[in-house]
Amino acid sequence: MSVTNKVFSLLGFPKPVPLKRYNGHNNLPNNVLVLSVAQQHNSTIHQLLTKLELKLLVNEDHKLTEKSVESVVIDATDYQDETSYQTIYELTRHNLKYLNTNTRIVLITRAESLNIEENTFSQALIGFGKSLAKEVGRKGCTVNIIAINKEQITEDPNALIGPLSFLLSAKSTFVSGQVFSINNDNTAIEPIINKQKVAVVTGAGQGIGAAIAEKLSEDGYLIIGIDIEPMKAVLTSSMAKIKGETFILDVSDTSAGEQLVQLAQKYNGFDVIVHNAGITRDKTLRKMSEQWWQQTLDINLLSVMRINKALLNCNSINSGGRIVCLSSMNGIAGQGGQTNYACSKAGIIGYVASISAELSTRSITINAVAPGFIETEMTRKMPFMPREMGRRMSALNQGGLPIDVAETIAFFAHDNAYAISGQTIRVCGLNIIGA
Repeated sequence: MSVTNKVFSLLGFPKPVPLKRYNGHNNLPNNVLVLSVAQQHNSTIHQLLTKLELKLLVNEDHKLTEKSVESVVIDATDYQDETSYQTIYELTRHNLKYLNTNTRIVLITRAESLNIEENTFSQALIGFGKSLAKEVGRKGCTVNIIAINKEQITEDPNALIGPLSFLLSAKSTFVSGQVFSINNDNTAIEPIINKQKVAVVTGAGQGIGAAIAEKLSEDGYLIIGIDIEPMKAVLTSSMAKIKGETFILDVSDTSAGEQLVQLAQKYNGFDVIVHNAGITRDKTLRKMSEQWWQQTLDINLLSVMRINKALLNCNSINSGGRIVCLSSMNGIAGQGGQTNYACSKAGIIGYVASISAELSTRSITINAVAPGFIETEMTRKMPFMPREMGRRMSALNQGGLPIDVAETIAFFAHDNAYAISGQTIRVCGLNIIGA
């Protein structure tokens, strides 16, 4: 055990469990334990899990005899009565001892309905799921919630398969305690055969931006990487590795949107826009200069709104397009010395939620990803104790990697994510800070 681990062990922090990440071969688990609050299982959920080629572990009494569970799906879409609370307790409690490390647990609940009791139960399960995630996180396990209208499961079951397959997979290893609401009435757009989709990634030169560009390239997108002039050499090198295109642009320039509209004409429109570019300029509000305040807002928030407005006004984002914005955990929880940064990142959350309904009429989704402590060059330069505490403050007792953010963005960019829009998902290992 390292000196660092010994110190944090004495402080009550468990030793981090190695996290299983997607390596091209280990995406989905081999089996899934299916539990239901109701007496009868939802046949549609069963069919979807079968479609994913998972071995279903379903016993009449919901009891297993060996420690073999790699994933768990709990169907809580059919609230019965007050006994449903007791049922969820008994089902989950008994089977916890059979979980392997890195087990994925997914609760499927009902979205908002007119029934008071059902709404209360669904909201209660969110608190239950987040707390359970903090209990099982020390084993590298995650718990997430999918909220869907019961009628939508029957009418459009494919709306569920995208988030379900993502949350059961190794791609979601640093996503825990999150709620994925299936709230978009649009149907899937059939991809144009033999047309390579084009993805634009701002701030793509290094760090999380480079990881996003590489991941989307692996998924088959032609990448247009954007960064500022001082990053040209780094950006060009990053794009060369993935056969992407380099485009030098300061996103805070008021003409940035117009320049991208012109670029979009070359590619017959963009299919994915990832607004990753961002800066920090930390000072307490009393000591913060107006320049630092405005610069942070311009790059992190206002540039996103301006660029999207220009692209949308000129129909430069194709039907079925995806917009993904980078928020931050500090935009949710706040942080001393970051009033400018937190303001900009919280603004992203509000913007995404507000514009999603308008975009749905054009079959375009927009979502945000809010990273927590991610191992980057910036976090490696942090002082020892703040850095180590940042790593240990999640349910998984460790920091995430840039690929964890990239995997979640790639999910939102995928065709299967057509029914999710206007949401912000944290990629933080369920950090204890924030909601």
